[in-house]
Order: sequence, then structure tokens, then C-alpha cells
Amino acid sequence: MFQILLENILLTAIIIALILLSVILQVLIGVVYQRLINETENLSTTENKYLKLCKLKFQNCYQLNGNVPNISVFVDRFISRLGLFRLSLNSLRRLCSQIMMLSVFAAGVGISMGIISGETMYRLLPYYILAIVGLYIYYSVAALVDIPGRREILKINLMDHLENHLLSRLKNNLAIDDSSPLTNSIARNPAHKPLEDSGDNSHGDEKIVKIPLDNKAKAPEQFSEDEIEELLKELIV
Repeated sequence: MFQILLENILLTAIIIALILLSVILQVLIGVVYQRLINETENLSTTENKYLKLCKLKFQNCYQLNGNVPNISVFVDRFISRLGLFRLSLNSLRRLCSQIMMLSVFAAGVGISMGIISGETMYRLLPYYILAIVGLYIYYSVAALVDIPGRREILKINLMDHLENHLLSRLKNNLAIDDSSPLTNSIARNPAHKPLEDSGDNSHGDEKIVKIPLDNKAKAPEQFSEDEIEELLKELIV
């Protein structure tokens, strides 16, 4: 019954290779998500470059804006940029389904070639069986890997750490900086103090400058008449 598969060995190999490739890619995506989930259990001491980059971007965003208003959107954007083989994980997941559909299409090509050659349905039955078995394996592995579920767990773990741990730490650091001794000394001792005007100022905005008399200066009664006359002449001139 399966003799037709051996007769068209190249087409059969292509169908099996496409099925295996779609399954392997799904498993790889699941492994990547699972490794990230395991790393998020100790996110404070993680050495994973993706998670360290996520924390660094979160800190920079908080320092620039003073807050991260929507942490859920921030985490979704980060997860959507995760990749493998220079492709995002979301793109790889869609590629898996397309590869599986391509294997079904290849099986349909084999059936069409058999019908054109005048083969009976019994002879062409192995192609149907191969396509059905391939679909069963693909969806069974997809259910076991559970990529959407792993993605959701990763999102929850990241949000928990960013919102309940890292954000609180950043707020505490900001509060410590605001209450530093240098800031308090500047607040208590401003650089310039307004001058206090003691006494009445009858000239409006004019400043009165008081010049103390020299202790050695003569009092008016100590001048002689001649000296007084000379002073008067100098004033008149």
C-alpha cells in the first residue's frame, strides 16, 4: 500500500522534512520561552542578555519620564521583540504553521500526480494518511509546548518584578536623592539673602550710606576762627 511513497521518494522526503521542521521550530520557541521563564524567577541576579536589556530600558524610561505609566504595554513590546535566527518568535510561530500547510500542499501535489497517472484511490491513500498524521503531530506538539501560555507566564513574571520590585527600588533611590544632605543644605542656606534695611528711609529707593567719623577728626569747637574762615572760603569757591 505504501509502495507509492517509495516510488516518489523525493516528494515523500519533502513532506516528512516539512512536518519535522514545523515541529522542531515549535519546540525551539517553547524552549526559548521556558528558559526566559526560569530566568525571571531570579531576575535580580540574571545574566540573560535579553532580561538585562529589559531592566536597563525600564530604568532609562523611568529616569527620563519620572514614571512608566503603562508597564503592561512596555512588557508586551519587549516580548514581541524577542527573536531566534534573526526572526521574532511571533514570526517563527506563524512560519511553523505555514510550513505545516506547505507539507499538506505537497501531499496534495502527490495525490494530483497520482490521479493524472491513473492511480486508484487505494494507491493514493498513503498521501492522505501522511498528511493527516503530520497534522496530528503538529497540533499535538503545539498543545504540549503551549506557546501562548508560556508567553503569558513570562509576561506576568516580568510585570511582577518590574512593578513590585524594580519600580519600588527606583522610587526609593529618587527619594534618597531628594533628601540628600547637599540638597537640604542648599534649601536651608540660599546663596543670596535680601538686605535688611534698619531705620527709616525717607528717600524712597535711595540707599543711605553711613560713614563713620574718624576718631582723630576735630570737633567743630576745636577749630580756630582763622581755620573756620578758610573753610568757608573754600566752600564758597
